[in-house]
Amino acid sequence: MRWTIFFIILSFISAILGFGDLAGNLAFLAKLCFFVFVALFIGTVYKFISEH
Repeated sequence: MRWTIFFIILSFISAILGFGDLAGNLAFLAKLCFFVFVALFIGTVYKFISEH
């Protein structure tokens, strides 16, 4: 989750400074990291539940 927060902060900073394309790309990376982390979390919870 640290990477997601990092990319969101960089996206806001670049949007404030006027780098619109960079802000859009960083926001996309933040969204991608978030969904990867959510998928890994769900997989881990499923594995934990199925073992018990």
